[in-house]
Amino acid sequence: MNAFKRLAPAFTAVKSMVGRMPAVWGRLRPVVNPWAVLRAERRAAVECMTLASEIVTLSEATLNDYRLAAGDLANLFDDGMLASHVAERFTCDEIEGIAAFFRAVDYPTIADLWLECHAEGDVDEDDLHYRGERSESVELVLAS
Repeated sequence: MNAFKRLAPAFTAVKSMVGRMPAVWGRLRPVVNPWAVLRAERRAAVECMTLASEIVTLSEATLNDYRLAAGDLANLFDDGMLASHVAERFTCDEIEGIAAFFRAVDYPTIADLWLECHAEGDVDEDDLHYRGERSESVELVLAS
Protein backbone atom coordinates (compact mmCIF):
# COMPACT_ATOMS: atom_id res chain seq x y z
CA MET A 1 0.00 0.00 0.00
CA ASN A 2 2.89 2.34 0.80
CA ALA A 3 4.29 1.78 -2.69
CA PHE A 4 1.04 3.04 -4.22
CA LYS A 5 1.11 6.10 -1.97
CA ARG A 6 4.66 6.90 -3.10
CA LEU A 7 3.72 6.47 -6.78
CA ALA A 8 0.54 8.55 -6.52
CA PRO A 9 2.25 11.93 -7.15
CA ALA A 10 4.03 10.50 -10.20
CA PHE A 11 0.77 9.12 -11.61
CA THR A 12 -0.95 12.45 -10.94
CA ALA A 13 1.80 14.34 -12.77
CA VAL A 14 1.72 11.98 -15.75
CA LYS A 15 -2.06 12.08 -15.81
CA SER A 16 -2.14 15.88 -15.81
CA MET A 17 0.42 16.06 -18.65
CA VAL A 18 -1.29 13.37 -20.70
CA GLY A 19 -4.73 14.83 -19.94
CA ARG A 20 -4.00 17.48 -22.54
CA MET A 21 -3.38 14.78 -25.14
CA PRO A 22 -6.37 12.39 -25.12
CA ALA A 23 -4.98 10.06 -27.78
CA VAL A 24 -1.87 9.43 -25.73
CA TRP A 25 -3.92 8.83 -22.59
CA GLY A 26 -6.04 6.30 -24.48
CA ARG A 27 -2.90 4.32 -25.28
CA LEU A 28 -1.33 4.68 -21.85
CA ARG A 29 -4.44 3.83 -19.84
CA PRO A 30 -4.12 0.03 -20.26
CA VAL A 31 -0.46 0.20 -19.27
CA VAL A 32 -1.02 2.44 -16.26
CA ASN A 33 -4.12 0.62 -14.98
CA PRO A 34 -4.62 -2.83 -16.58
CA TRP A 35 -7.30 -3.73 -14.01
CA ALA A 36 -9.54 -0.95 -15.28
CA VAL A 37 -9.37 -2.43 -18.77
CA LEU A 38 -10.30 -5.85 -17.43
CA ARG A 39 -13.20 -4.34 -15.45
CA ALA A 40 -14.42 -2.54 -18.56
CA GLU A 41 -14.24 -5.76 -20.58
CA ARG A 42 -16.10 -7.61 -17.84
CA ARG A 43 -18.81 -4.91 -17.73
CA ALA A 44 -19.16 -5.05 -21.51
CA ALA A 45 -19.45 -8.85 -21.39
CA VAL A 46 -22.08 -8.64 -18.65
CA GLU A 47 -24.07 -6.09 -20.66
CA CYS A 48 -23.90 -8.27 -23.79
CA MET A 49 -25.00 -11.35 -21.85
CA THR A 50 -27.84 -9.39 -20.23
CA LEU A 51 -29.01 -8.13 -23.62
CA ALA A 52 -28.83 -11.65 -25.07
CA SER A 53 -30.83 -13.00 -22.15
CA GLU A 54 -33.52 -10.35 -22.64
CA ILE A 55 -33.71 -11.15 -26.36
CA VAL A 56 -34.09 -14.86 -25.64
CA THR A 57 -36.82 -14.15 -23.08
CA LEU A 58 -38.74 -11.92 -25.51
CA SER A 59 -38.33 -14.45 -28.32
CA GLU A 60 -39.56 -17.22 -26.05
CA ALA A 61 -42.65 -15.22 -25.11
CA THR A 62 -43.37 -14.36 -28.76
CA LEU A 63 -42.89 -17.98 -29.82
CA ASN A 64 -45.27 -19.11 -27.09
CA ASP A 65 -47.86 -16.59 -28.34
CA TYR A 66 -47.47 -17.97 -31.88
CA ARG A 67 -47.89 -21.54 -30.62
CA LEU A 68 -51.08 -20.63 -28.78
CA ALA A 69 -52.47 -18.82 -31.84
CA ALA A 70 -51.61 -21.77 -34.09
CA GLY A 71 -53.33 -24.12 -31.64
CA ASP A 72 -56.45 -21.93 -31.60
CA LEU A 73 -56.47 -21.85 -35.40
CA ALA A 74 -56.00 -25.62 -35.52
CA ASN A 75 -58.95 -26.11 -33.17
CA LEU A 76 -61.05 -23.92 -35.44
CA PHE A 77 -59.98 -25.71 -38.64
CA ASP A 78 -60.32 -29.21 -37.14
CA ASP A 79 -63.91 -29.43 -38.31
CA GLY A 80 -64.80 -31.83 -41.11
CA MET A 81 -68.08 -30.04 -41.85
CA LEU A 82 -66.31 -26.71 -42.27
CA ALA A 83 -63.62 -28.28 -44.44
CA SER A 84 -66.14 -30.03 -46.68
CA HIS A 85 -68.04 -26.78 -47.30
CA VAL A 86 -65.09 -24.42 -47.69
CA ALA A 87 -62.00 -26.34 -48.89
CA GLU A 88 -63.22 -26.90 -52.44
CA ARG A 89 -63.51 -23.14 -52.93
CA PHE A 90 -59.77 -22.61 -52.42
CA THR A 91 -57.35 -22.86 -55.32
CA CYS A 92 -54.79 -25.64 -55.26
CA ASP A 93 -52.00 -23.23 -54.32
CA GLU A 94 -54.06 -21.76 -51.47
CA ILE A 95 -54.92 -25.15 -50.02
CA GLU A 96 -51.29 -26.24 -50.33
CA GLY A 97 -50.33 -23.15 -48.28
CA ILE A 98 -52.91 -24.00 -45.62
CA ALA A 99 -51.69 -27.60 -45.50
CA ALA A 100 -48.05 -26.47 -45.29
CA PHE A 101 -48.93 -24.21 -42.36
CA PHE A 102 -50.68 -26.98 -40.42
CA ARG A 103 -47.82 -29.40 -41.08
CA ALA A 104 -45.30 -26.77 -39.91
CA VAL A 105 -47.15 -26.32 -36.60
CA ASP A 106 -47.45 -30.09 -36.02
CA TYR A 107 -51.06 -30.63 -37.09
CA PRO A 108 -50.64 -32.94 -40.12
CA THR A 109 -54.06 -34.56 -39.70
CA ILE A 110 -55.76 -31.19 -40.19
CA ALA A 111 -53.62 -30.60 -43.29
CA ASP A 112 -54.68 -33.98 -44.70
CA LEU A 113 -58.34 -33.29 -43.87
CA TRP A 114 -58.34 -30.01 -45.79
CA LEU A 115 -56.43 -31.48 -48.75
CA GLU A 116 -58.87 -34.39 -48.93
CA CYS A 117 -61.92 -32.13 -48.79
CA HIS A 118 -60.39 -29.86 -51.41
CA ALA A 119 -59.66 -32.81 -53.68
CA GLU A 120 -63.36 -33.77 -53.64
CA GLY A 121 -64.11 -30.47 -55.40
CA ASP A 122 -61.37 -30.81 -58.03
CA VAL A 123 -63.26 -32.04 -61.09
CA ASP A 124 -60.84 -30.93 -63.77
CA GLU A 125 -58.20 -33.50 -64.71
CA ASP A 126 -55.57 -30.77 -64.84
CA ASP A 127 -56.09 -29.84 -61.18
CA LEU A 128 -53.28 -30.74 -58.84
CA HIS A 129 -55.49 -32.67 -56.39
CA TYR A 130 -57.79 -34.39 -58.90
CA ARG A 131 -58.45 -37.97 -57.78
CA GLY A 132 -60.85 -39.21 -60.42
CA GLU A 133 -60.05 -41.37 -63.39
CA ARG A 134 -57.89 -39.79 -66.00
CA SER A 135 -58.88 -40.05 -69.61
CA GLU A 136 -56.34 -41.42 -71.99
CA SER A 137 -54.69 -38.90 -74.20
CA VAL A 138 -55.63 -39.22 -77.84
CA GLU A 139 -52.91 -38.86 -80.42
CA LEU A 140 -53.90 -37.46 -83.73
CA VAL A 141 -52.16 -38.91 -86.71
CA LEU A 142 -52.22 -36.70 -89.71
CA ALA A 143 -52.31 -38.37 -93.06
CA SER A 144 -49.64 -37.08 -95.32
